[in-house]
Formats: sequence, C-alpha cells, structure tokens
Amino acid sequence: MPANLTPEFIKARERFFKASTTEEKLSALEDMQSTIPKHKGTEKMRADIKKKIARFRDADLRAKKGHSSGYDHIPKEGAGQAVLVGPPNSGKSSLVAALTNAKPEVAEYPFSTLAPVPGMMAFEDVKIQLVDLPPLSEEYTEAWVYNLIRAADVAVLVLALDEMDLIDESLGDLRRMLSERHLELATEAAVGEERVRILPTRIALTKGDVVPGAAELLTELPFPGVATSVVSGAGLGDFRRMLFDALRVLRVYTKLPGRKADLEEPYTLPAGSTVLDAVRTVHREFAERLKYVRVWGSGRFDGQQVPSDHRLKDGDIIEIHVG
Repeated sequence: MPANLTPEFIKARERFFKASTTEEKLSALEDMQSTIPKHKGTEKMRADIKKKIARFRDADLRAKKGHSSGYDHIPKEGAGQAVLVGPPNSGKSSLVAALTNAKPEVAEYPFSTLAPVPGMMAFEDVKIQLVDLPPLSEEYTEAWVYNLIRAADVAVLVLALDEMDLIDESLGDLRRMLSERHLELATEAAVGEERVRILPTRIALTKGDVVPGAAELLTELPFPGVATSVVSGAGLGDFRRMLFDALRVLRVYTKLPGRKADLEEPYTLPAGSTVLDAVRTVHREFAERLKYVRVWGSGRFDGQQVPSDHRLKDGDIIEIHVG
C-alpha cells in the first residue's frame, strides 16, 4: 500500500535531516508523527518514528537533567494525556507501575519521583498516556511540574486512603497551589479567564485494601473518582474507564468497500466530531476528493450514506468513497 505522505510530513522530515541539535530533531519528529497518514502502508514508518521520539526524548532529558526547563514538554501519545497529581506518598508511582509499561521508582519515602515518568495504559483497544509527576509541595515543586499539568488533557488527583483524615486537607492544599498558578480544576473542560486553564479533573483513591469506607467517601468528593488497590487490582478497570470517559473522545473504525472493518486500531477523535473530521484524520487529501461516506453504527441503518456534517458516535465504522 502506498504511503501517500503529506506535504507537511515531507517538510518535517526534511527539518529532521537538517537538524543539528537533539531538541530540533525531537521537534521535527513530533511534527512527523502528527502529520503522517495513519493506515497500513505507514505502519512501519510510524513505529520507527515512535522509537526515534523515545530515544531522542531520553537523550534530551538526560542532557537537561537538573535544570527546571528540562521537562517542560512531554509529547502526547494515544487517545490523550492524563497527569497524576498528589501529595508525597500518595501512591501515584505505584498506580502508574500497575497500569502501564513504565517503571517509576516506588518507595516508602517521600519525593522518590524527581522527573516525569510517562507510560501507556491500555483501555480496550486504545492507549491512554499516564504521566507520573513529582508530588506537589510548597517547598520543593519546580515550575515545570505546573507547566506539564497545564498542558495535559486530564488531571488525576491521587490521594491515599491510609491517611483518610487528611484527604480534605490535601485536596484543599492541591487546589490552592494550582489556583495560585492559574490552574483551576473542574469536572469538565471550560473556557476560563485570560491565562486561566480550567482542567478536567478526576480523583483516584489509592490503597483501597487498607481501610473500609471508600465508597462513602467517593460520594463526598468534588470530582468523580474511584477507589483502587494495586495489591488486589480492585478498581483498576474502573480507573481505565473513568479516564477514557473523562477524555471525551470517540473511536472510529474504517472499512474498505466490500471488506470487513478494521477493528484492531481505531482512530480517536474529540467527542462531537463529524464525518468530515474523521475523513481528514484518516487522510487530509481524502477530504478534498470526498464523494460520500457510509456509516455503520450511528446511522438509521447500517451502511447508510450520511452527509459530511453527520456527528459520529463512539464505535462507529465508516467507509470512505473518494473520486
């Protein structure tokens, strides 16, 4: 299958070959990743770009270690990025280690996490990026931690049930520290005043095998949450579902005329996306040559031809016809 590379991808690839610094190469690779067409003809290329990004990101972090500007950006992967925010010893690292392929340092002492640790969490047939952050503290938190929170799609406040008496106080401290840096937490995304980032927020209660009463506590929290235990595995499935729902994305599958649908690797789009949005995501040139699209799922009947402004639902299958 031909790659049908976009002009934007080709320009980014040229920048990569001409780049002389790790930072320039990483920037070009990230642009290549965001502009490369997503189909079977580019599978190997996408995998190679992903490996290169990981390698150059590691090199960049190692080169800048010890400088507050070294971690200001973590490229988003998968269906969305969720940052884990909490006080010392709240169980963030254990949660990331249990749910992803990442290997954060898990220790009983506070501040064992000194750098961001990203990992990919599976939910059904998509991946969600979790980022373990250093704990928030008045004395020790550097500015780049707040920059990463600001850039994320969802914030997860992580609180430990073995200190249940301190949960209200910890929540208040977290919200205050974030608010002082123009970060406001809310159940859903919203438009804030200038400089204010209103961030969709969920709560994860850890160490759910330690104390009873977590279910009652969840009803009193300001944001939706789940109780989890990395020891028993309780609540981890609910955590995955909670984050997928919080990201407000939908999965769209594609099929070729006369063929079965490809149900292994969906495209993820923002909730409310239209057929035309999906076509552009599959391939930008297809939107210019589009004749019509058939939909299985949200149409009145399977295989119905729908207009380009038809709003898709999670799990829809589309068949694109171009001229």
